[in-house]
Amino acid sequence: MAELKKIYQLQKEDDGIYLLVKNDPHLALPIKIENLYYELAQRKISYDVDFIKECFAEASGEKEKIASLQSEQIYSPLLDLNSSSDKMKAVLKVYPSLNNTLLELATLEQFLQEKGIREGLKTELFPEIVKAHSFYQEWLIAEGKPSVNGKNANLKFHFQKEGIALKPKELGNGSVDFYDLSLIQIAMVGMTLVERIPPTEGTKGMNVLGEEIKAKPGKDVRLPLGVNTEIIDDNTKLVSTIEGQVNFINNKVNVYPTYELKGDVDFNTGNIEFPGNVIVKGNVKNTFSIEAGGDVEIYGNLAGTVISGGNLNVKKGIIQGKAEVEGSIYVRYIENGSAFSKENVIVSEAIMHSIVKAEKKLSVSGKKGLIVGGDISAGEEISAKNIGSPMGTNTILQVGLTPVLIDEYKELCNHLKHYRENQEKSLKILNTLQKMQTTGGFSAEKKVVYNKVQNTYQQGETEIEKLENRKNELELQLEEVGNACIKVLDTIYSGVVINIGKISLPLYEEKSRLVFRLEDYEIRGFTL
Repeated sequence: MAELKKIYQLQKEDDGIYLLVKNDPHLALPIKIENLYYELAQRKISYDVDFIKECFAEASGEKEKIASLQSEQIYSPLLDLNSSSDKMKAVLKVYPSLNNTLLELATLEQFLQEKGIREGLKTELFPEIVKAHSFYQEWLIAEGKPSVNGKNANLKFHFQKEGIALKPKELGNGSVDFYDLSLIQIAMVGMTLVERIPPTEGTKGMNVLGEEIKAKPGKDVRLPLGVNTEIIDDNTKLVSTIEGQVNFINNKVNVYPTYELKGDVDFNTGNIEFPGNVIVKGNVKNTFSIEAGGDVEIYGNLAGTVISGGNLNVKKGIIQGKAEVEGSIYVRYIENGSAFSKENVIVSEAIMHSIVKAEKKLSVSGKKGLIVGGDISAGEEISAKNIGSPMGTNTILQVGLTPVLIDEYKELCNHLKHYRENQEKSLKILNTLQKMQTTGGFSAEKKVVYNKVQNTYQQGETEIEKLENRKNELELQLEEVGNACIKVLDTIYSGVVINIGKISLPLYEEKSRLVFRLEDYEIRGFTL
């Protein structure tokens, strides 16, 4: 049941002080009995606490005598003030007189001045406040002006900085058509690529006491100056200095000219090294390579090697080929090959017996949507329709840490094993030489050998300590896998090994439509 809102009135009559308490459902805020106690104390009126509580609780609307008249009692209007903790609001409390004495405007103004209220005074309320009121009232008498923090600078990109969205239409047979896709965005000479909207200083505020409230200025941001771009117009625009392809990689805007090859990369062309984008209308043959600073687009198969500073789009497949790219990889299928991306790997049909690594996400879609055999890893997510095979083909999946750090961890473990084996050998040699020293067969030549082995042993201990420290750091990262997951849209078979962070789960039976996540240091499958 809602609490009833009450108001009270003190009255001075010929035979004493009277109290009237009644309910008022229209009151904005309930008056508390503490307000009455405060007024009685200020007016020096003696009272019976239990009787006051009883009157306040009953709220009968009838006058009750609560005290006799005394010479020291005060009957004129009383004022009090409450300020909020942040000094942004001040509430005036007005206790009306008991003898019909009016509150003087000068008294009100002097009271507020003495309280230090200087900013945001609601002077338009003064005429209403000084009118004769029968009951205690509260007024929001002053409000400060809050500060407004400055806006941060921001960048307005005039091209798709994430690259052209590659969401090919799925055909009726379940395959995906990559033939008419293009990753290239062209910039003309002098074209504005990015605009910088400068930060603002903000507006200072003032509390009710007239104290200044400082505003935080907005943070500035740099224009992402890269290759073949320049900053103009008082550091507000980034423009292209050449005609070419624009991309946004590693927080820099670069414009590269494009190299287009009509046929294959083979003995007729040799290896290709180019600072911009490369388009190959044919295949990249085995043993040949492309090194590009921008995007690479291959209309045929990749059987050689591609090293790219941007994205890689292979419209057919990577067959016994190798790809290492800074951006994302888009390909129809990968067979007996290897692919590494610092962004995403998007496959439209299948990955078969390959090593594929993505620092962010890896997905296999289309009619097959198959991952079978090999070693597949991604930092955030692996998703496919089918994983493994009914024959129990060994297929390893890893999520939760970027492939680069996974490789570093494995390499660290191998180095530690090698160093420890060498330390054991060195220690055996040192022990043997120390025994010879005690038996008197320790020649000058053996002393030289002893010192050399001892020095090698000490260096090995130092190196092992460094490797152990780094290994511990990586293991901590392996434990913090966040929301890394593996999604199976249809079937996952036995023979698949799921690794999330440091936790491993070999599958011994077929499962369907699950997402695997790490929960309470255990890999669990949840129904999609």
